[in-house]
Amino acid sequence: MDMKPLAAERARTSRALKFWIFALFAALVFLLAKIPLVAEYVFARGITRGLSWFINGITNFLPFSLYECAAVLLVLGAAALLAGSVYLLSKKRFARFRTWMYRTGLALLAVLLAFGVLYSPLYSRGSAFTALGLSETELTEEKIVAAAEYYVDRLNTLASRADRDEEGNILPTKTFGELAREVNSEFRSFKGGYFASFEVRPKAVALSVPMSYLGITGIYFPFFAEANVNVNIPAYELPFTMAHEIAHAKGVSSESEANLTAYVLCICADDAYLNYSGLMRAVSNLLNALPDEEYERLRGRLYPEVLQEYRNANEHYAKYEGAIDTISTFFNDLFLKSNGIASGTRNYGETTQGLVALYERLAG
Repeated sequence: MDMKPLAAERARTSRALKFWIFALFAALVFLLAKIPLVAEYVFARGITRGLSWFINGITNFLPFSLYECAAVLLVLGAAALLAGSVYLLSKKRFARFRTWMYRTGLALLAVLLAFGVLYSPLYSRGSAFTALGLSETELTEEKIVAAAEYYVDRLNTLASRADRDEEGNILPTKTFGELAREVNSEFRSFKGGYFASFEVRPKAVALSVPMSYLGITGIYFPFFAEANVNVNIPAYELPFTMAHEIAHAKGVSSESEANLTAYVLCICADDAYLNYSGLMRAVSNLLNALPDEEYERLRGRLYPEVLQEYRNANEHYAKYEGAIDTISTFFNDLFLKSNGIASGTRNYGETTQGLVALYERLAG
């Protein structure tokens, strides 16, 4: 009796069983991560933080971005897989093709499981609002106007003192490394254990121009616990973007809360460059939340150098808009919605209430 078909059948059954056990384990991790108390105290302040600390301790010492390397290898690997699959199917080598698909499926499950441990639970943890020293406030048009006026006045004051290049853009007062140390130092002012205490050394992305075409100013890559910053952005954006990505590394997954964290850190920092970065973003956010009449009134109060810098930024980003940016935004929106952020990419701008609460705290 030929035992080869029987052995092959047993091998296929064994592979299928391993695959489904792995898949069920990954599903269990994601289900547990959806429970707020488990997400907060088992993952966010426990397993996820511990693993991120360990991985970050290794990647911090590498001067280049592992995310960039992984992205390039992923593109090349996907192309090779597609070409190889077409070849195997054309040669009717179906057994080999099934083995490739099985191994690819296992690899995808491993990535999914790693994401379920290293990042997904952070979407279900408690809000950073209290950890940032903010109090809940009722949002009214009058409060938004008052907050906008406050931030406009502070921004104008800083703008009048800033050194600029010939195009009117603020000149950075710190190198990338100095800025990273300053942002990490400011994170230590947040008490209560909500944010991880380990230092995060962000990476300046070498492929920042291609990243700009994707519409990405920064990205946190949880598999390497690595905060990556696109350095092909306006100078005033850099501190805020860096603070946003480090906030992800320190335990914040929601884009609106990472933005709010960056607002509080930059605006309250003991550094004028960080203040300016946070205020430029805050004023833009709040003015866009106002009715047309109030928008025009407060925009008219902005100093000419501020308006020029906004124009420069709009022209910069316009150069990279197109089909690639649209596709990238679509997938980012899909990713956020799949992780429980119902508003998708609109979540980045949902910080009006936090900015009003910060104004109330600062203005007394």
